[in-house]
Amino acid sequence: MRIHAERRRRAVKRVLIAVSLLVFAGLAAGATYVYTVLHSASRTMNEQPGIDERLDEVLETRDRQEPFNVLLLGSDRWPGESEARADTIILARVDVEAQKVWLISIPRDTRAEIPGHGVGKINGANFYGGPSLMVETVSQLLGVPIHHYMSVDLTGFQKVVDAVGGVWIDVDVEIDDWRAASHSPGGRANNIQPGYQLLDGEHALTYVRSRNFPDADFTRMRHQQTFFKALADQMSKLGNVLKIPSIVRELSEHMSTDMSVSNLIDLGNALRDIGSSNVETATLLGEWRSPYVWTDEENKAFLIDAMMNGRTFEPETTADEPGIDPATVSVTVRNGAGIEGCAAAAAAILREGGYDVGEVGNAQQFVYDETLVVYTTDYDMAVQVAEALPKARVVESRGMYEFATDILVVVGKDYAEWDTVAAVQ
Repeated sequence: MRIHAERRRRAVKRVLIAVSLLVFAGLAAGATYVYTVLHSASRTMNEQPGIDERLDEVLETRDRQEPFNVLLLGSDRWPGESEARADTIILARVDVEAQKVWLISIPRDTRAEIPGHGVGKINGANFYGGPSLMVETVSQLLGVPIHHYMSVDLTGFQKVVDAVGGVWIDVDVEIDDWRAASHSPGGRANNIQPGYQLLDGEHALTYVRSRNFPDADFTRMRHQQTFFKALADQMSKLGNVLKIPSIVRELSEHMSTDMSVSNLIDLGNALRDIGSSNVETATLLGEWRSPYVWTDEENKAFLIDAMMNGRTFEPETTADEPGIDPATVSVTVRNGAGIEGCAAAAAAILREGGYDVGEVGNAQQFVYDETLVVYTTDYDMAVQVAEALPKARVVESRGMYEFATDILVVVGKDYAEWDTVAAVQ
């Protein structure tokens, strides 16, 4: 019996050793696989057509413990193309210690001095000289150093969204835009209805690309900011390290950056719990004077100061701060909803508030879903007028609206909700 027991113990020991060796071999193979994938992906990203030899020269070195700035580009490059304009331009500031991210969207038609090429639209810098020229141009425009560069093309964006299982977005307005959905076979992503929904890669790309709005790029940039915040929430809930190699594989062929994959993974891990509440977003405002958007220098100075000093983009206000005298503000009101009496109702509200309301009539088309307060130069004046109405959104004219007064109010179909909103307020 002792002999049989000893044989059983030896057999069990051999099995345990064999299992241990198999587990170790599996772990080693897995580690080798992950290393191979990440190393290959890193080389692929650093050798993309978008990367040029001067990039390292124009990027500033940074202290590893300090916040840093990243130029993020959404390129309109499709597979097989080596040159492209920047479809989306965002300057990001990342503070790992404070767990905060600031994003400033730059209109692609912004008038800028492009080194070596004179004045032009800022997105042209990417076409003329690749990322190094783009970094130089943005750094010069905003007056800040740029430490890293990252560009993702259209296919890459779409694949990453699909790789994380889609992104939940509260879509604010119907989008029906075949031009934005040129990436969608059969046009299946042309239309997105309003409401909270899970967007796959095709629909997410339509959401962030569409410019089919009264204020064109500015609504698009707002949608892009909404997307980044939603993505931050989505990524903070994933917590699945096993997805990293597959996401990296999907992204590497469609992304160019000066950072290594290990840098990106370290950064992702450091910010994995950041969430949308710690992501500040803003748009560099300006006035449309064809063919450029001329930057509002005061707005630019405020945004850069807030970002570089770790403050919110929301302007500070005090209760004692005097507003604009309504009697000095001239307003035109137009019916953009096709709802009888809505323009007259809005005009009555504004007159009661002391505003100088002149023309009251119909817009050229009854296609406005939301009420707009349109301004030419005075943003603060438009905000004050919008606050006098139950529901309205402020937009810059940029030459797209014709009116002779200080402010234009276009009443949208949300007029039907005014009674409810007013009751809540």
